[in-house]
This record gives sequence, structure tokens and C-alpha cells, in this order.
Amino acid sequence: MKFRTKTIIILIALLCALPLHAWRIFPLLSYSSSSGVLIGSVVNHNMIPPFKPFAFSAMAYAYTDGSISAEPKLLFPAGNGLVILNASYYVSRDRKFFGWGNQGDNELYVNYYSEIQDFSGSYNFSPAQGIVMTGGLLCRHSTVYNRSDEQLWSQSPTDEYCSIWTTGPFIEGNWSIPVLINGYVSAGYDIQLGSDISYSSTECALAVFMPIGSSTTPAFRMKVERHVGTASTPFPFLPSLGGSSGLRGYNDARFGGNWTLLANLELRQKIVSFPIDDNNTMDFSLVLFGDAGQVADHLDESRWNRFHLDGGLGARISLPGGGSLRADFAMSPEGLGIQMGLGELF
Repeated sequence: MKFRTKTIIILIALLCALPLHAWRIFPLLSYSSSSGVLIGSVVNHNMIPPFKPFAFSAMAYAYTDGSISAEPKLLFPAGNGLVILNASYYVSRDRKFFGWGNQGDNELYVNYYSEIQDFSGSYNFSPAQGIVMTGGLLCRHSTVYNRSDEQLWSQSPTDEYCSIWTTGPFIEGNWSIPVLINGYVSAGYDIQLGSDISYSSTECALAVFMPIGSSTTPAFRMKVERHVGTASTPFPFLPSLGGSSGLRGYNDARFGGNWTLLANLELRQKIVSFPIDDNNTMDFSLVLFGDAGQVADHLDESRWNRFHLDGGLGARISLPGGGSLRADFAMSPEGLGIQMGLGELF
């Protein structure tokens, strides 16, 4: 059995929530054989609607190799909607580029370091029953450095590796479907503009949830994404498919292409609930899942036999005050992939 060293997690210490008045702190501890020990925490406050007077969430951690991640979010009601301020800062010491396209060799890659900052401000509101719209401005910065000297870089569709700032608007829409089935249809568009560069992406998704009793939920999602302006896209923001984007049995950014097609199937089962205080519980759930995805430079290149498959088991721990922690363990023809994060995948 092959294990990808970047994402092997030995321990995730999630089971203790430390109350600080109305705040909750959840310590995180894990280990990666390539990045070392991870130490961090999740903090949240009032992350259940109506978010008054404000709500806050953040996950921050650092590896002993110097990799850092911090993602704070602030929400507060305004008028008939919700203002959302979001930021992220990410430094990685062990990124891998596997080439461009739907195939390649997972044992053949080049290494690089990257630093990424995102800042966004948006307004979220509901113009009609079951419809939620979000629009705002996104500012991005990225730098790629310490690239290994390998021929594989010739496959990169862009030469934008240096420090680059871009900014532009984005809009997202979500329509909940309560009739006959529980689910939603979502769509989004964003465009980024910088000095002599521009790129944009469009995505749409359909998700269906079919609860069986109070503790079991089969769930399914289909997602399609289209990227335009690849040649002028900063390298860290190239369109890709892999573990962190929903193809959980593969490396992050394992496949690269202008079109991304992804399907996820899950069976979610609540196992037990732990009382935290008089008003909150911590739920522990297991998820059985399978993923299928492929990329292509042109939509007519998509084929049934081009899908990459994986399957596995995941764990979810709900957070008092809203949200959840996720850990997924997926097997694919390329080995074991382990992903962790905040919230459900979809």
C-alpha cells in the first residue's frame, strides 16, 4: 500500500472544546511525515443564525517545517442581509506540481514553495424564498519560490510565478429545493484583474440530500467548473482537481485543466452525541463516500473512461455554536489520501 507522505495524519485532537464565555476553542494536533507536527486550533463564536450582534470563526495552524495557515471570518447582520469579511494566509513549504492534464505520473513531480493571501468582503441576502445571493470583492496575492530545476515545469500553462496582486468582483447564488427532494442548485462567477493579466472562473453544482430517519442521510453532488485566461493566471490559482478540491484519494492539485468535472456520493450516519452544556451538544458522525472526477482543456474531451475514482471513510465532529470539523480517509489507485478541514465538503 502506498501512502502519500504529505497528508498522513497520525492524531487529530478534536474532542475537547474549551469555553471562554461565549467563545469556543478546539485544539488541533496532527502529524505529517513531510511537514512535521501540526499545532493549531479552531475558534468560533455565535456561528448560528441570526449571527447577532456578530459571529466569528477561524482555523489556524502551523507545521514544524514552517508551513502556516490562518483563515478568520467575521459576519454581522446589516439591513436585510449579512456582511461577510474573510481573509486567509497560507504558506506551504512542500507543494507539488504533477504536470498539466488529466493523466501524468503521481510519482513524477516537481517541488516548490508558495505564499498566498486572500481578502474578501461580501454581502449575503435572500431576494426570494429559498434563494440566497452573495456578491462582493476579492483581492488576491501570491508568490511562488524555490522551484526545483526540473523539465516538468515546461508543462505549466502560465509563466506567472512572481509576486502578483489581483482584484475583482464575484457573485454566487444558491437555490434550495425543498419540494420532493432536499437539495440545492448553486452557481458562481468571479474575475480577477491585475497588471496586464486577467482570468475568470465559472462554476455550477447540484446537490441532493435524502434523509432516512433522524440520523442517516445519503447525499450526492455534481459540480462543473470552467476557467478562462489560464495563460495569465498566477500559478497557485491554476484550475486543478485533487484532494483539497473534492477528489479525496489523490494529491492536492493532482490534475490540471480548464474544465473540471466532479461527482461526490456520501452516506452520512450520526453515531453519538456528547452534551457540552445545557444548550449545546457535540455530535460525532461517520461518512462513507466515493468520488469521481476529471479535467480537460476542452469540454468535448470529456469521456466516461477518463474519470478518476476513489472511496473511503470520514469522520465529522460538530462544533457547539455552529460548523463542524472534517477528516476524510480515501483510497485510490494512487494510494491513501487524508484530508481535514472545516465544514462538510458540500
